[in-house]
Amino acid sequence: MRGRLWLLNSTLLLILLLYSGLVIAQDTAFRRNPSDSGWIEKFSDQINIKLALINTADALVLQADSVRQVLQPNPSELFRLYVNYRFISFYINYVPHFLPGNNDDDEKGRTSGIGLGTSLNFRNWFTDLYFSHTKGYYLENTKDYRPDWQPGDPYFQVPAMHVTRFEGQTGYNTNARHSLPAIISQTERQMKSAGAFIPKILYKYDIIDNRTQGTYSTQKSQNVQLMLGAGYQHTFVVKRSLYAFGGFTPSFGYIFYKVTTRIGPERFTFNNRGPIYQWDAKFGFGYNGHRLFTGTYLSAYSARYAQGLSTVVDQDVSVFFQLFVGVRLSAPRFISKKMDKVFH
Repeated sequence: MRGRLWLLNSTLLLILLLYSGLVIAQDTAFRRNPSDSGWIEKFSDQINIKLALINTADALVLQADSVRQVLQPNPSELFRLYVNYRFISFYINYVPHFLPGNNDDDEKGRTSGIGLGTSLNFRNWFTDLYFSHTKGYYLENTKDYRPDWQPGDPYFQVPAMHVTRFEGQTGYNTNARHSLPAIISQTERQMKSAGAFIPKILYKYDIIDNRTQGTYSTQKSQNVQLMLGAGYQHTFVVKRSLYAFGGFTPSFGYIFYKVTTRIGPERFTFNNRGPIYQWDAKFGFGYNGHRLFTGTYLSAYSARYAQGLSTVVDQDVSVFFQLFVGVRLSAPRFISKKMDKVFH
């Protein structure tokens, strides 16, 4: 992990060094865009194309007394392609199996899947929606169950583990001088340091289905999560287009779940509900110029909930390290006209 983080940071530094002179010259020549009292600059006539390399560790953790299982998908890195225009964004994930760390199928098994997302960012309100399907996991703590296991040995693998996720959030930015798009989609630029208190509603529907054939029993769980969260995010404008930011949001709510255990032809179903606690944090830094932009972000979240009155505690943990670079292109005139006609 340390080696990968060093490589990603080194790559970002190289990008900044290579493009800094070009970007500064472009900033001087590029025409000014409308600003909000000097706090926010909008790029209403440009389409953003952004490519991100994401180092991801998306884990499913089951804790019951002294038993702990940590299931992870195999890909260590994935590409995410963003297309952003005004208030709307789209992105899609792609797993590059040719990258080091993604081609060790013999050791960790093969993972396949897809991820799609969209975001709507208005002046104060915002909504994020995401869908993903992942197949193929391995037991990260295999050594706990096989003491003779050594690094380089194959992990216990669950190739027929399917995880399907629909999730989203809707929130409100209480400070119009603080730009969320400047951080998320780069369709705007923060001109002065500002922060905001951000309340939001989070919703998620997960399906975790172990379809392994030939085992005594398998399980399928479905859960719906509804939470209310409130946190704070601040953007520090260091100099001109250089910025850093950080934010933290705790959330509380309820989870409704259904667990189906399959033993041969028989099915046993368990339904329950209970409280759920989640926190998410993010921080990073970047360069947001007029034509080119780049940055590196770290995001993490953890959710915990108990299965009814039992001692079993499920934990959903994700850590994303994102390195991105993007360019702004002039939007085709017919698109701008259509958008202006619909929204003005």
